[in-house]
Amino acid sequence: MNVSFPIWLIIIDYILALIMAILVLKFVLNLFINEQNNLSFFKFFTKLTNPILNITQKITPKFIVQPLIPLYVAWLFFMIRIYFLPLLLGYSYIGTFAFIFEKQIIEQIKSIILNTALYLNYGL
Repeated sequence: MNVSFPIWLIIIDYILALIMAILVLKFVLNLFINEQNNLSFFKFFTKLTNPILNITQKITPKFIVQPLIPLYVAWLFFMIRIYFLPLLLGYSYIGTFAFIFEKQIIEQIKSIILNTALYLNYGL
């Protein structure tokens, strides 16, 4: 089923998906790297995620352990993407709007793998 969505909704979905992915990556980095580390890419993720975490601080429960807060906020963005964005179009779009960003990434990965396989098999 090929359904076209308004470009403004897709842009909002992409922005929320990128924020969600950055927060999940921040959580994974926190598993292996200490907060006070001086690595440049970790400083980049800290500078990128701190404003988001500060904005959502009022709706984040106080009982959540500090390293889990980026994962919790990523889950909040996931819930917004899955349940609230389709409601802007109407209830009938709830199942069809899910994971637009992820579908595009998977299509690109499949295309790269297919082109690599064709190149390796046929030397194109």
